[in-house]
Amino acid sequence: MSSIGQVVFIALPILILLFIAVLVSKRKQESMLQRRKARAIRASAEQLEEALEFLLTVDDKVEIHNLILERIKQLNQGYLEILPPQEKMGVTGVDLDELSQKIIAGEKKRVVLKSDREIRYAKKQFARILKSFSPMVKNKSATEATVLEFRRYLRISILDLEVDAYTAQGDLAAQRGDVTSANGYYKNARKKLIDFNMQYPEKNQRIKELANKTANLFNGAPVEEGNLAKQLSKEIDSNKDEHGFSADPNQDIKQKF
Repeated sequence: MSSIGQVVFIALPILILLFIAVLVSKRKQESMLQRRKARAIRASAEQLEEALEFLLTVDDKVEIHNLILERIKQLNQGYLEILPPQEKMGVTGVDLDELSQKIIAGEKKRVVLKSDREIRYAKKQFARILKSFSPMVKNKSATEATVLEFRRYLRISILDLEVDAYTAQGDLAAQRGDVTSANGYYKNARKKLIDFNMQYPEKNQRIKELANKTANLFNGAPVEEGNLAKQLSKEIDSNKDEHGFSADPNQDIKQKF
């Protein structure tokens, strides 16, 4: 055998092994990328599910609920499709039937948020919902006009929730004679309204009402206990024991409310 033949004889099996190793490595990388992408899609679906479940407690616009459910279905389907074949057995993703039933059944609606933590949580969930609309315009699940209408509605809704919370906290502070705290809450509520870059019918009226509340703090006028303050007071009291401490030992570590 010539020297060239010997080299080929020795090198060929090595080249074959290297080629197989490259293929195996490439397939492993592709599988890892699929798993990573699948996890990201599932996380998005679960986050949107959490956002929808929260929205059901503060809003009754079923058309928006169903549109969000449709987006969750799309994400769930994408998650199942991208999973490696060997991992698809028995995997279902988000429980869409349960979500659908919750939409049909409706929820007892919260009247007012009772803390800054709840306000932050609400804003985070609304932001997730607003973000979910853009892909639906791209895949033609919703028209741009519909999404614009729903965006406006939700942005006003979260503003109202925030303003209601500060107003109720201000009313309670005023009732117990804490003028400084009450003034701060009313000031925050007014600022939220003034800084909001959309006009809607109730905006100017609410700003005027808050200005009147602030003026009443300093002229000795009696503070009326509005429905929001009553509801906030009830919710705060229901979470405390007879000594005024939280009745829930896990309150500080809970992520939801």
